[in-house]
Amino acid sequence: MDSRQLHHFRTIVDHGSFTQAAETLRLTQPSLSLTVRRLEEDLNVKLLSRGRSGVKTTEAGEFLYGVATSIDTLLTTATTRLAEIAAGNAGSVTLCSAPEFNWLFMPTVLRRMRERAPQVNVSLSDVEPTETLKRVLEGTVGIGIIPSTNPQRFQHIYGEQLTINRAADMEFLVALPQRLSHLPDPVRLSALTAETWLLPQRWTELSGLPELLDQLWATAPECKPATVQEVSTLQTGLPLVAGDYGISLMPHTAQALGQRGVHFRRIEEHLPSMQALLIHRADRALTPAAQTLLDVLLDTSSELPPTS
Repeated sequence: MDSRQLHHFRTIVDHGSFTQAAETLRLTQPSLSLTVRRLEEDLNVKLLSRGRSGVKTTEAGEFLYGVATSIDTLLTTATTRLAEIAAGNAGSVTLCSAPEFNWLFMPTVLRRMRERAPQVNVSLSDVEPTETLKRVLEGTVGIGIIPSTNPQRFQHIYGEQLTINRAADMEFLVALPQRLSHLPDPVRLSALTAETWLLPQRWTELSGLPELLDQLWATAPECKPATVQEVSTLQTGLPLVAGDYGISLMPHTAQALGQRGVHFRRIEEHLPSMQALLIHRADRALTPAAQTLLDVLLDTSSELPPTS
């Protein structure tokens, strides 16, 4: 018993006639009768009876008709669903993205993705940037967004393995506790060297805020603070700032978190921005759903002006 036999059987029952069913299926009546006979032989049960009023199902035939109807529906659903998946309008995709990007830009991306492909399930993860890089390189994740203060260096190291695009530029601000809320905007970093600076840890594979400050301190040693305390991530620094344990440099996207007791100021000294880099394997085609998400990310990125 196969789907073709079941479809032919259902068509006969729907029309109540071998003749009309044969016309609909563009088959000869003898070949259609042979199909039913072989089906009855395979199942060892009579499925149809003929009478003056046409073809009628037996009890077994009525049951098989229900099965045939369900299978036809499933096949139609599968065909439609597979077409949607092939077009990138259905399926699932996993995205590893930096919190710094997620805070401000990701809601817009997800809303647009929902509008463009509502049947695509998007799984969002904000693991450490080195883990994102590892997963993309391994191919376990299709798309990643990682922060970098030196995108040229990243391109030099990974440009042959990855396709790299700018997702967003993020200007650095200084996050201050309530005690320092009176300071002007912009504020000089050189006026804050007596404060404890809360900085994220260094990553061997990536250039981040610590490397950027190394360059600043090399050219402007008067900006170097007396005390630096390492924090695991930028976001863990926010409650410490609010609790007056120090100050921190944050991308402007951190303002979207609305941390109570933290006041942001622009920086008077020149400090390059941080880029969110959109990465995926250069040698591997994305799934249609992942390609749709990538298109949404690139469209959103094209609308974001670069910072100075």
